[in-house]
Amino acid sequence: MSIMSMMAPHPDLLSRETITAPGGLTKDQHPILVLPDNFRFTSLTDEELDCLLSYYCRIHTPGEQKRGFVVIVDRRNDTWLQARATLMKLREHFPSRIEMIYCIEPNGIIQKTFGAGFKQVNGYNLPVKFVQKPEELCDGFIPHDQLPPTVGGPLLYDHRIWCEHRVAVEKYEMNTCELDAESTDVMDKMRNTDLPNETDETDELIKEQLVLRNHLKNDVNEGIKRGNALQDCVLQYDSAHPVVNLERIPDRMRNILLIRECMERLSQVEKQFDNFWSEHYPTLLQCQQLRKFEVKFRDLWPTLQDRLKALNLVSEKIGDAVDLVRSDELTDVMDDIEELIPQAKDILAMGKRLTAKRHYADDSIRPKCKELEELISELETKSKTCEEKLQRCRELEDRMSKAEKWCREGMDRLATRWTISPDASAAGIVRDIDQFLSETLIFKLDNPKEFHNQFKVHATPEMNERLPELLRELDEVRQQCISRKVSLGWKNDSDARRSSMAVTTSRPIRTGSR
Repeated sequence: MSIMSMMAPHPDLLSRETITAPGGLTKDQHPILVLPDNFRFTSLTDEELDCLLSYYCRIHTPGEQKRGFVVIVDRRNDTWLQARATLMKLREHFPSRIEMIYCIEPNGIIQKTFGAGFKQVNGYNLPVKFVQKPEELCDGFIPHDQLPPTVGGPLLYDHRIWCEHRVAVEKYEMNTCELDAESTDVMDKMRNTDLPNETDETDELIKEQLVLRNHLKNDVNEGIKRGNALQDCVLQYDSAHPVVNLERIPDRMRNILLIRECMERLSQVEKQFDNFWSEHYPTLLQCQQLRKFEVKFRDLWPTLQDRLKALNLVSEKIGDAVDLVRSDELTDVMDDIEELIPQAKDILAMGKRLTAKRHYADDSIRPKCKELEELISELETKSKTCEEKLQRCRELEDRMSKAEKWCREGMDRLATRWTISPDASAAGIVRDIDQFLSETLIFKLDNPKEFHNQFKVHATPEMNERLPELLRELDEVRQQCISRKVSLGWKNDSDARRSSMAVTTSRPIRTGSR
């Protein structure tokens, strides 16, 4: 609240018209105060007089106060005793510099008799000039057009309207000061509020501060609107005519200037708050984005680590048990990882977007992004390796199963089908045996070097135990098939060479280090 508003007297005291400030100025720009001839000045208590005089001085600018006031004391219908009392009160209570006092003398017949004696008294200690009539005021120091009607001037002054305007303008100034203080309090509160650590609390804080911001902005905008309306009211001479020439109503110009000053102050308040909000609100949004990132990271991180641990366990089991090759355990783990990796990549992208915008918590986000990126890479690499290992293991198991089946079928045919009978000739049996021997190309178990290169890491211990025996069985079945062909009269050396397969016993495939 301004000092002027704090010192404003009660409206009832102002309305008595004990002192008026019509807004006139001397040629040297001294403001003019008028004490009307209404017998009320000397009836004021010292407290009321101090309040009024201080208020009338304070509504003028510091420059005007420094230059000093010209006071017109109108005592035409009063007595010299009252005139002297008025001057003495001015000497004792006037709070600012007095340039000159013009005292319009009492004009009663009896009072004129005593006038010479009162004017010769040297106890005033004030720059006083006595005049007999208002026309003598215009002595070259006070222009006639700067005087109000009460002392014969042309200025348009209505004390009732002046009081109404002053009360409204000072109330508007008080509201402006309150809005300025409120803006400062709101900015301090927002600036000093700790950012929450939870997403819900952050969302709630943003909502609360948006409400405060919108409320303050609305109040400032409403204050500017009220200033425009008040300015229009002051510029309205009466209900039907606007003020055309403010030079004839200078007291209103002072109010207009104060209103515009308040409106400019409100504009500065709004600008200052907007500048603060343009920096503060992005910080709130960054906090909100950070909390969402942290929640997603915190929720997904343990699941990713758990799936990596499960993947490592399943990968180890693949090399230990052939039964796992046929199970769905690895498939379930792989499906989980396939579903989680896109989520992890979305969180990683979110974190990188935050750091790219110079986030205030950059030093907290970057390590999490790095950890997440490394874990995603490890999951993708191990998933691919495990899938390849499982595929190789399944392929080897499939080939070995087909070879075992081929051996069983060969022994069965040697015992039952490949004998001469009325329904089967020797040539037909030989062709059947040749066709049967060609089926070994399907499972490709006749090349130990190829097995060693492709399956040394992926073969299970069980497979390593089965493979040498299986290769021996394959060789025995082949040899028996060739022997059966020879017993049936097969003597074609070239065919024999094509059908015969030199098979050497392969050493067991050792499981590679993991």
